[in-house]
Amino acid sequence: MLLSLCTLLLAPTRLLLALRRLLARLGVTVAAAAAGVAYGLWGLGVLLRRGPRGTFGWRVRDRPPPGLADGTFGEHRYLRLQDSGLRLHYVTRGPTTAPLMLLLHGFPQNWFCWRHLLQEFGTRYRVVALDLRGYGASEKPPGKDSYRLEVLLEDIRQVIEILGTPNGQGEVTSATDATAASPKCILVGHDWGGLLAWELAASHPALVEKLVIMDAPHRAIMTGFTACHPSQLLRSSYVFLFQLPWLPELLLSLADFELVKTILTGPWTGIQNPAQRLTEQEVDAYLYSLSQPGGLTPPIHYYRNLFWLVGSGVPRDTPIPCEPPPPPTLLLWGTHDAFLDARLAPCLRRCLRPSARLCLLPGASHWLPEEQPRPLAQLIGDFLDGGDQHP
Repeated sequence: MLLSLCTLLLAPTRLLLALRRLLARLGVTVAAAAAGVAYGLWGLGVLLRRGPRGTFGWRVRDRPPPGLADGTFGEHRYLRLQDSGLRLHYVTRGPTTAPLMLLLHGFPQNWFCWRHLLQEFGTRYRVVALDLRGYGASEKPPGKDSYRLEVLLEDIRQVIEILGTPNGQGEVTSATDATAASPKCILVGHDWGGLLAWELAASHPALVEKLVIMDAPHRAIMTGFTACHPSQLLRSSYVFLFQLPWLPELLLSLADFELVKTILTGPWTGIQNPAQRLTEQEVDAYLYSLSQPGGLTPPIHYYRNLFWLVGSGVPRDTPIPCEPPPPPTLLLWGTHDAFLDARLAPCLRRCLRPSARLCLLPGASHWLPEEQPRPLAQLIGDFLDGGDQHP
């Protein structure tokens, strides 16, 4: 009788939650369709401008460009995760006995975006620039479920534990080796890497000594901010496009990845100084992996799992951490970020702990690690040393 009464009393709440999920999914579906039409018209314009031969198909890069696969910026290594057996690639620089600084890249990049910070911090720290699963030289398991958020976070957790073991070689000889130490790292994330860093620091604070976030939203804040600032929907239109099957891969690959090149180097990206834009060789460091057969789909799967996870055909919400990450946090943001409104940064700062720091970089774009390496190194160095920092 009591159980029946409780079920009856909870029925309205369950109905409202189901309605909320339905409306949210409907909203994402409508936005994805609208983005598909808008970007599809862009693709049609490319076709009319370049013709069929210049539009469809792309050049598969047979050789990596200088700096990507050689030892210019650090030593290339691989590690194998214990649970999944996945093989991840990373580039490391600095003494193996120094504190670990783990760098996580975003879309559509790879470890190469950290090349400047590898050199800046390689004398003081053991700097590790990781290729996330599906990117660069890391393995690319098939299927959308291989890129669920909890899977990505587990990858990073294991990377920290493996690279924090006493042998420091990225190899674990036994389960005891992996748990005997209490590994910590300075965790630095940009874009998607920043989103993952937010959540790993909140869910596994014992693994993170200090946290540095660059132009990356927190899921707990993003929904409310977008509701109050609808212009963010336009900035995030590509996120909705990426919810669609096959169309994003087609559009991104048109005219030898013209859209990817525009995202990275176009005048509307927010980069004020043309001299700071990526060169053709630097862009090819990202296109080398993306141009390989099947190279585009894994990075896009990150976005396809962003709003809901598909298990038995029923959408379910991905848990969002409500508490701010406990480790000391530095938030860095470009005032001319074309993809994330600069007004989002103060909103994120208000939800952090009082000791957290925010620094807005005037005139800087979304691509901070490559556009502003020297100012970034100074700001991060001051933060790690506990020095004063001015917003």
